[in-house]
Amino acid sequence: MKNLKTFALVLIASLIVLMVALRLSGLPAAVGWRFDKVLEICANLAAFAGFLVTARRAPGTDRRWRVLLALAAALRLVFCVVYFWVDLTGGDMRAALNTAPPIFTVSTLLTLAAVLVLARRKGPTPRRSSSRDRLLFWLDGLIVTSSAVVLTWVTAVHPVLLDDQRVLNPLVLLSRPIEFVVLLVILMALSRKRQEERQIAMLLVCMGFFAQICGSWGVGYLIPKGVPFDTARFMADIAFVCAGVLYALTPWVPVRSHDSGPRRKAGLADHMHFVAPYLPVLATLMFIGLSTAVGGELSAGETYVELGVVAIVLIRQFVTMVDNERLVRRLWDHQRKLRYQAYHDALTGLPNRIAFREQLEQLLAHPGTGPAVLFVDLDDFKLINDRYGHAAGDRVLAGIAARLRAVVRSPDMVARLGGDEFGVLLVEPGERCHDIGERLLDELSKPYHVDGVEHRVHASIGLASAADARDVEDAADQLLRLADSAMYLAKNRGKGTLAVHMAT
Repeated sequence: MKNLKTFALVLIASLIVLMVALRLSGLPAAVGWRFDKVLEICANLAAFAGFLVTARRAPGTDRRWRVLLALAAALRLVFCVVYFWVDLTGGDMRAALNTAPPIFTVSTLLTLAAVLVLARRKGPTPRRSSSRDRLLFWLDGLIVTSSAVVLTWVTAVHPVLLDDQRVLNPLVLLSRPIEFVVLLVILMALSRKRQEERQIAMLLVCMGFFAQICGSWGVGYLIPKGVPFDTARFMADIAFVCAGVLYALTPWVPVRSHDSGPRRKAGLADHMHFVAPYLPVLATLMFIGLSTAVGGELSAGETYVELGVVAIVLIRQFVTMVDNERLVRRLWDHQRKLRYQAYHDALTGLPNRIAFREQLEQLLAHPGTGPAVLFVDLDDFKLINDRYGHAAGDRVLAGIAARLRAVVRSPDMVARLGGDEFGVLLVEPGERCHDIGERLLDELSKPYHVDGVEHRVHASIGLASAADARDVEDAADQLLRLADSAMYLAKNRGKGTLAVHMAT
């Protein structure tokens, strides 16, 4: 896909440079114009052949939109060939130009049908839209529609009314609104939802159609402004050649399915649903700026409509900013919840082993601190789970956690290290380590009442201080292992006791 994008950019840029170079080479204007038409014929022929060839291999929906675009390319190809032949034989060019509006109108309707087929969603049903989604949808529609009205007036209605020499065919008043309807459908399809499996094809069709109508709009706009016919026609030819190249590349874009492997990296097409509603606004500002540059004046009505469009865009941006702020708050709250879940035990609400170890590492990193660790292991707690069930065991564990918190004061920490193991981190224990351990044994040995049943739990506690592991590379892990070893020493002494690790 990346190679296709690079090829498209290089090809279009090369053709534009070649067309401009021929115009500046001093050759007769007719030679340059005929060369432009040959390029346009070749591009439309390639598009027609590409859509037909790929349609034969494509199934169902993918075949239908390719056939429709092949018919549209065939109509454009016929017009280009007829127009080129009339020029070669010296026929009536005005009569040939008068056939453009009906031919391009039918081609536009075929493109509309193809876009509607392309926009049909396959795969899982999308989520139900919220009131915010509906508000943004209508604001986007209002932005595009109001811009289309202004652009229709600037490029079609007003030029025809000012065209005293009748160079323009009044049928453009019919073709322009139809073209805008198609552009509106394409833009809203891109902005309403992301067509994951066909979005690249949709984007190429959008760009090709936009180049096509820019060519026709440009002619209708520039000629009444006094721009020479040859210059206006040359600018239109550049747009038509670019449109033909984009259409010719569209059938060769691979169509993804929802289960066709890992998701690709996000690209331009993934973000088109953000920028699509603003493209008509940019086009409107471009034409109005060009009109002002060549000496045209905006009426009061045009000015008010444009100010209204700008106001709608500002409202849309305000709604988006408010929504983004809410999204950031939700993400922040969600991040805090995830962090809490990552560092706390769900049953007891105590910090878990990860939080306990990180706090211990921070204390050991400061030379002036001397923390101590009490490793608490419940004796024969499995018997409660086996006899009374895990629900009763969980309630006993919650009660044990509450008693541990009641004995240990801030800034000391109590954590559940896993299963029936708890840890107590004493920040500045001094000489009170042994006393705190004895108080824990006394508090834990008191009976627990769950659903009218009395449970008695005893614990074995191992104590280790920072002096035993300060100079070790993994001091935190070493201190936990020493406290764990002391706990097993307490179990070997008969359980329900406190053992202190003695440095050797």
